[in-house]
Amino acid sequence: MNGAELSNAMVGAWRILTGDERARECFDLSTASAARSFTALLLSLPVLFFSSTAAWRIARNTEGFPVDLPFGPFVTAEMLGTVIYWVVFLLAMMRIAQGLKLGHAYNAYLITFNWGTLFTSAAFALPLIPYSLGLYPETPALLLTLPALVILFVYHWRIARTVLGAEQGAAIAIVLFAAALSFSIDQVLGYLFLPSGSVSG
Repeated sequence: MNGAELSNAMVGAWRILTGDERARECFDLSTASAARSFTALLLSLPVLFFSSTAAWRIARNTEGFPVDLPFGPFVTAEMLGTVIYWVVFLLAMMRIAQGLKLGHAYNAYLITFNWGTLFTSAAFALPLIPYSLGLYPETPALLLTLPALVILFVYHWRIARTVLGAEQGAAIAIVLFAAALSFSIDQVLGYLFLPSGSVSG
């Protein structure tokens, strides 16, 4: 993986999000590229660490928050949850793609999913940078992260439709499955790592 491949992938992710058909020109869809796309997981971990740290600070500084969250277990649950979700979701999607008779498109789906996860992680982290610099308090920080959730759902839907080739109903089901899987993993890790069964975000 080199800088050009990374920048092309981020441009491609943006084009997928905006429905630009030129997105396919930005990705190398070879088998070797599929393996390299897992670099996105490594690159997303520092971004996730920053976001998790900011989320922990927001929780600690929010009046009336019910649980005193320890920093180490909270960040561990967040980062471990991301890795587990990434692996489980891609394995499940391999079977789902085969079940939908779309296995031929799975390689391209994996590549765009991997790079897209880095893209959406960065989108979530961006509004937390001014908060971390003390430019605005907790409530605006939380509100400004909401569009990142929309970006995540839209991106998942678009790659299911345009890259995997799923019908609209199946694409919606994939998006809902991704959300349910992420929530379930967060719940389990919350009970394992956090006090009083608190869940990670």
